[in-house]
Amino acid sequence: MSIVIDIIPSKSYAHRMLICAALSETPSHVECDFPSADIEATKRCIEAMKNGEARMDCGESGSTLRFMIPVLAAKGQRGEFHTEGRLAERPLSPLSKELSSHGCQVIRTGTNTITSEGQLEPGTFILPGNVTSQFVSGILMALPILRKECRVIVTGRLQSAPYIDMTLDVMEQFGIRVQLEQRDTGRTYILPSKQAYHGPEVCRPEGDWSAASNWLVAGVIGTEPVSVRGLNPQSRQGDREIITALRLFGADIRIEGDLVTAYPSKLHGATIDVAQTPDLAPAIALAAARAQGVTKIDNTLRLHMKESDRVKAICSVMEYLGVKAEEQPNQIWITGNGGKPFRGGTMDNFGDHRVVMMEAIASLAADSPVVIRDADAVSKSYPGFFQVLEKAGLAGNVKAEWR
Repeated sequence: MSIVIDIIPSKSYAHRMLICAALSETPSHVECDFPSADIEATKRCIEAMKNGEARMDCGESGSTLRFMIPVLAAKGQRGEFHTEGRLAERPLSPLSKELSSHGCQVIRTGTNTITSEGQLEPGTFILPGNVTSQFVSGILMALPILRKECRVIVTGRLQSAPYIDMTLDVMEQFGIRVQLEQRDTGRTYILPSKQAYHGPEVCRPEGDWSAASNWLVAGVIGTEPVSVRGLNPQSRQGDREIITALRLFGADIRIEGDLVTAYPSKLHGATIDVAQTPDLAPAIALAAARAQGVTKIDNTLRLHMKESDRVKAICSVMEYLGVKAEEQPNQIWITGNGGKPFRGGTMDNFGDHRVVMMEAIASLAADSPVVIRDADAVSKSYPGFFQVLEKAGLAGNVKAEWR
């Protein structure tokens, strides 16, 4: 028998469905009452947009900010985007520059405030592929509002490409066609003219592979199998690659329908590229910490600009746990302990929801309790995480301190 976890709805799909439903010319309801802070931020901004209000409270949600700026620009609405945490430090200039070259003005009007105004004009938009896919997704969702043919050219190597695949999947569900031309120099997305959003009466996001990664690692490094229910093995979510990653470590992972089960496994070091799946880095690092030998996590540059400097946060957590980790240019090297117990103790949360979950799961293999300061950070994506952990009987060695 295994511990069974019913997975939460995908945050990435929910953002996109909520925005496309708000733009739909026919009524469309998104069944997503899951109260993560990021999803609540998108809901707030959509409500403000519908009411013709300028203030957009994005919280710490990068998706909300980078999606809603071009959407409001396409609607010709002024927006005052307010951010929290490190969101104001995260890249925005490639998006604001491209919008500004098409009739809009996007400027920082305060330490945590960005203002956009003007009417977005149709045409050809050129964005780099190596910063964040959210720029591309935001532009793609906004352009059908203009009803004119537009092109989005993505130059260079595209990072986090599966997130754009999710965007196109949702847009297709809402009746929007996007043509893709792929060349050695990059990708071009073509949006034909005279299109409009027409959504299904009801839609629901599929299960969240990013969140599931924590539970699958729990099964691999713990003492009992853990099954995650409600996942789509053919999902366009890039983070379903956690299956491939864990199998590279030698983990026993089995799939049966929408149930994915991870079994306690003897792990060995591996080389794993997170260019397309940066949100998996903490879970992968934790598996690496239990493996025999060295693991190299490749393409980590973008991790520096997440909710925390996630490279430094991961290396610090490894140090807490008694595991050697080294920050290299565009890599993290982790020398696993070969399945020995981790060291417990009090740990910082680094203001990062995914780091908090990594620390909590690490407690399953620790020789003393893991205490997590300000564990509230999980509310960004998974507010019920610790309740699920406790209900599953996995919380006996962790203490979450709350603000």
